Amino acid sequence: MSDLLDKLNDDEPEATVTVTDTDGVTAEYEFLDIVNLDNTEYAVLCAADSDGFVDIFRIVSSGREEEYERVRDDSILEAVFEIFKMKNEDEFDFD
Repeated sequence: MSDLLDKLNDDEPEATVTVTDTDGVTAEYEFLDIVNLDNTEYAVLCAADSDGFVDIFRIVSSGREEEYERVRDDSILEAVFEIFKMKNEDEFDFD
């Protein structure tokens, strides 16, 4: 399980996280979900300054550290987002 999800499962989860991805880009995000696809975990995050658009990052564990690699493959993006929508259909309006 992701360190990010562990952190958010604490008694007082934080709704926002700061992510520095493997491209070195740091941004503030609202955590939405962790999606597992083909035994790989993906973080579904919404940038604090976006209009509801999500960013999807592959969670890469390297030893004791976690890194977030922005997903650029359209087929993975679509598959992860479809799982996210199914899991969260009662939480969000996807129209």
